[in-house]
Order: sequence, then structure tokens, then C-alpha cells
Amino acid sequence: MTTNLMPMNLATLLDTFFAPSATCSGADPELWTAPRTEVYEGDKDYIIRMDLPGVNRQDLEIEIENDSLTVKARRELKSEEGYKAVRREQTGAINYRRSFDLVRQIDPEGIRAQLQDGVLSITLAKHSQAMPRRIEVK
Repeated sequence: MTTNLMPMNLATLLDTFFAPSATCSGADPELWTAPRTEVYEGDKDYIIRMDLPGVNRQDLEIEIENDSLTVKARRELKSEEGYKAVRREQTGAINYRRSFDLVRQIDPEGIRAQLQDGVLSITLAKHSQAMPRRIEVK
């Protein structure tokens, strides 16, 4: 009986550990990957920022349904014209999806979205009743 105990070098080990997951391959349209996201709270609103590199506005969908905000995006991976790929970490398309449960203090009419430089910013305005207010003492 023989076994292969040849040690992996560190670069190969890290490449394997940090390799894109199967959900990034785009082979199955039902597989999604969650984009990196940051959420901030201010006095009057919340801001959600998502990294969506290479996504165009027409490939982006934002929906609100049943107190849930869902962001879906698709990025096509294409070879440069006149070139062939010699190394690719990902093939096909990447499907992004992320959902957030909205608290009742969000005003659905006060939601705004902007995509700039691969970053989606969604501003969620708070209802006026949810904002802190000062009570005058008499």
C-alpha cells in the first residue's frame, strides 16, 4: 500500500482555501453568492453599501416584498475581443443575491438606490414617527 504524503506548498494551500465557491460559477442560475455588505444607521436613515464589481444598472434588481428588501444582480464574464483566456478564477456569470428584513420604522417611499464605481448604495429613510424627538418640559 502506498500513500502520497507530498506536502502542499503554502501558495497552493491558500489558493485552495480561498478559491471561489461553487455558487460563483454561474453554472446553475439558481446558485447565488452574497456580495460584501456594510450597513450604517444614522438619525434619519440607514445606508446599505454592497460591493457589486462589474455589474451594470440594467443587470440589477431591487425589490421590496413582505417587509423584505432583496437585491439581485448578474455579472457576465466575457473574454476580451481578440484575446483568449489563459487563466480564469471564475467562468460564466456571477449571480449576486442579498435580502434584508426591514423593520417597521422604514418608510418604503423613502428608499433610494445609487450604483457608482461597483458599489451599490441604498438609503432607507426612517418614518418620522421612528425618529428621535425632543420633548419640551413645561
